[in-house]
Amino acid sequence: MISLFTGMGMLMLFSGCAMTQTSTTAQVKKEPKVIVQKVDREDIKQILQEEKFIYLNNNPDRVFAVNGEGIAPQNTVSPAQAMALAKRAAIADAYRQMAEKLYGVQINAKDTIKNAALYDSRIVSQVNGLVKDATITEHDFKDGLFIVRMELKMNGARWKEIFAY
Repeated sequence: MISLFTGMGMLMLFSGCAMTQTSTTAQVKKEPKVIVQKVDREDIKQILQEEKFIYLNNNPDRVFAVNGEGIAPQNTVSPAQAMALAKRAAIADAYRQMAEKLYGVQINAKDTIKNAALYDSRIVSQVNGLVKDATITEHDFKDGLFIVRMELKMNGARWKEIFAY
């Protein structure tokens, strides 16, 4: 009988300790705190500029150059008007070429086949882009053709900021 009481006492003692132990460990465990922080573009630029080992600011300037061409129309009232219109066309052509270099060209093509032969073929190219701070470095008007040389200088940091995607 003594052994029965001793066994029961030991069972209660160990089971009571185990229950108290699990309840105290549950109280000791704490939920980890999650901190959500928004980071915007300015924060990233500031971090990259402060951390010299991540961001090297020794990128050379990039120079993009194009030649635009414009033809003087035949039905103008004076040679000055012909030259002005040719110049305007050459500048527009140079801006288009600069946008092609910087942003690329979208090409859409459609072929129509009739009686097992090519009946119609259409190719459409389109350029969308914003060109700022381009300068005309040279221009020439000869034989009704106006030619302009346009350049766009951009430092490496600005290049990465705009075109890093």
